[in-house]
Amino acid sequence: MDAAAGNTWPSGEYGEVVSPTGKRAYLAAQAAELAGRTPRWATELARAGHPVESERGRIPGRQGAEAWFLIADSFERYLQALQRWPPQPPGVSTQWQQLFQLQGADLEAARRQIASLEADNQALTAANEQLTADRNKLLDTIATLTEIAKTQRGP
Repeated sequence: MDAAAGNTWPSGEYGEVVSPTGKRAYLAAQAAELAGRTPRWATELARAGHPVESERGRIPGRQGAEAWFLIADSFERYLQALQRWPPQPPGVSTQWQQLFQLQGADLEAARRQIASLEADNQALTAANEQLTADRNKLLDTIATLTEIAKTQRGP
């Protein structure tokens, strides 16, 4: 294939890319996700001496270390021997899961804020009722003192 390393493989069903030599391959992170393992597991699998054919190369436009490419046919045969191929279709994509988690966190934060505001509202309502009662007592006291003052004025 004439495409640059790291480009998406045409009609790739599981996230396949083009390897440095033009073969259909998986980047280590994608291979790990397909196998339900960690990226470290995939890079260890890609190193020399393992049953999976791999290549190492740079992806144009990316900085950093060279990427591991696990050759798709070899990797798929390896997973098939472990009875892990084909991968189970995901029920919900990772992006959707992240969105649900963020919405759940936002919802929980909103619930805490509402509970805090309701508690503040109850405290302010109680303080308002107490101030109203105190004001009414003061008005009663003023009315009583006014009556006493009127009756005490005399000749």
